[in-house]
Amino acid sequence: MANSPFIGIGHNPEGVDLPLGLGMRLAQEPRAMDTFGSLDEEQKAQVVGYIQSGATGDDARELIETAINSLRDGQLPL
Repeated sequence: MANSPFIGIGHNPEGVDLPLGLGMRLAQEPRAMDTFGSLDEEQKAQVVGYIQSGATGDDARELIETAINSLRDGQLPL
């Protein structure tokens, strides 16, 4: 279970909560999910913070797509 990213809402006792939109996109991109799963907790928190830095829902969607593309290429989206 530790290798599966937490997807949903509420407090995740194992680390950072994964935004639902990011979780849905990761489920569609196995390479991106593998990269995300290999990150340490601080790096995962950085990815989530990057996505949450968007001021609007549209911003968040664009940031999610950028993050997915970076993670798919084995890179952090920062």
